[in-house]
Amino acid sequence: MRYAMKMFGLVSVLALSACGGDGESRDNGRFVGTWRATSGTVTTICPGYAPTTDPFAGTLTWSAGVSSDLVMTDLNGCVTQADVAGATATGVPGQTCTTPDGAGGVYTVSLTGYTFVVSPDGHTATENSSGTLTYVGQGVSVVCSVNTTGAYQKIGN
Repeated sequence: MRYAMKMFGLVSVLALSACGGDGESRDNGRFVGTWRATSGTVTTICPGYAPTTDPFAGTLTWSAGVSSDLVMTDLNGCVTQADVAGATATGVPGQTCTTPDGAGGVYTVSLTGYTFVVSPDGHTATENSSGTLTYVGQGVSVVCSVNTTGAYQKIGN
């Protein structure tokens, strides 16, 4: 169960990323496309377990938003709204995503902080995120904190 929580937490926290906008003109095109993680770690802290830090891999897809500047979709289908200020996308507060674990339980990820910063060359980016992961199922309920840091390379538009 712990391994599954870490993997879901990583992907979901990444998916629950976004930015806050203020109505300025934006160059959202630098974000739009598919980004592959080239390095990164996810640190998970759950009560009753030793903290763990693990590497991660995966992709994120950014596209133009409707009620926000951008939306990001992860491999689990979780969607995160984002707004842009310069080269930085910052997570819209209050977003959650719930996904079944395949064994009768559910994971709910709540984003508390997120930034995705595109480098001047437009081909690489860095990410930092924090949030909570709640697992309910199989007779247990546990709330964990999850923090990620990562580097990305743009692989498609």
